[in-house]
Amino acid sequence: MNVFKFIIFLLFFVVTSFSNVFAQIIEQIHLKNGTVIEGYIIEQKPGDYILIQSKNSTVIVDSDSLKNSFIKNVVIDSLSDKWKEYLKNNDKLLTSKNVKQLEFSTLCFENSRYENVYILEKGAFIKFLNLDDNQHTCKWDEIHSIVKCKKPINLLSGMKDVLILHDNSKIVGNIIEQIPERSLKIFTDKGEVITFNFSQIKQIKTEKLCENMDLWSQIQLLDKINIKGENTELLGFISSRTLGKELIFEYEDGGIRKIPLDEIILYKKILNDKYKELYDKPMEIGDAFLNDKKVSFVNLTPHDEYLLLGKDVTSQMKIGDTVCFEIKLKDITSPIFITKSHLENIKFKKRWKNKSKICSVITYEDMVKSEVPFTREVTPLGNIKLIFVIKDDCDYVLYIKSIEKYIVVSVNH
Repeated sequence: MNVFKFIIFLLFFVVTSFSNVFAQIIEQIHLKNGTVIEGYIIEQKPGDYILIQSKNSTVIVDSDSLKNSFIKNVVIDSLSDKWKEYLKNNDKLLTSKNVKQLEFSTLCFENSRYENVYILEKGAFIKFLNLDDNQHTCKWDEIHSIVKCKKPINLLSGMKDVLILHDNSKIVGNIIEQIPERSLKIFTDKGEVITFNFSQIKQIKTEKLCENMDLWSQIQLLDKINIKGENTELLGFISSRTLGKELIFEYEDGGIRKIPLDEIILYKKILNDKYKELYDKPMEIGDAFLNDKKVSFVNLTPHDEYLLLGKDVTSQMKIGDTVCFEIKLKDITSPIFITKSHLENIKFKKRWKNKSKICSVITYEDMVKSEVPFTREVTPLGNIKLIFVIKDDCDYVLYIKSIEKYIVVSVNH
């Protein structure tokens, strides 16, 4: 197999390397003419074409290839959610009539037709935006690069890429960019971005990311391939590729087949309905988050049998809000209490006089006899997650028996 065909295969492999919900398999396919298509590759014929399932695209075409076009105005209330979201930061595109509306075009070419697109540029070339789900066919020699976003740090399931170089060293991470016939870029587990020429790479493996999960629940897109001389498509997972030579194809029943690359006619991808995403937050011992924002434990002032809540409040919320605490402790079995504060007339001794003040307080008895119901679970990374709903107009205090400080949630009146 020549180098060009190998690069074609490798580009298609990018799709298998990223798992998550649908957004995580979205790539940007950059064509040499400036067209950018966001989606994922569902089919490719080596050395010929790729078929992309797109979510949106910015397309550039030669004006001479346009056969016909139509224009219509659509009021903003009738637009799809995608267009409404896009226009939040691009409202200048709306026409300045009594009713805000967007001018859509239908563009007809010899072998394709695009409906409800917005023309960004006119002239010798037409540049237009298409936010509808669609399928695009591209010739492989039209591709400049394929770019993929980095995997979210809190995504624990999915697949990882292992590059084996000719010196047998290994680079583990996720491929985030490939340029045909030139190079690939990988975001490593160490947080580095490294670019390799294809000539430096001997083999590429795809392995499951989470050791505690089944392989087949971590693959978002399954592989289907057509082999020369065989009438039945193979369905499974490409787990390894040796440059210019062969691939390893795995079946869900445990079977493994080694296939020379020059015997493959067609590659396809289909969504795996068994895929499961697993998220968690990497945390250090003593870390605490409230609704995804890092918070700190605070001191309460002891006074007789009370603990006084001062102005040092962790967070401000309101009645009806859902509170989600995520905490990392050495002992995941540590007793945890959530209690409500109440008001007391507290007397303070100042010199020779006693002064009183209404204060928000809790008692030690309140903490151990808390009536605030909450759910508690341990996440895959060993974080403790606590969830409850604010139902009363008072401050809420979280107390962990092993920690002498507290987390205070103040409720806005």
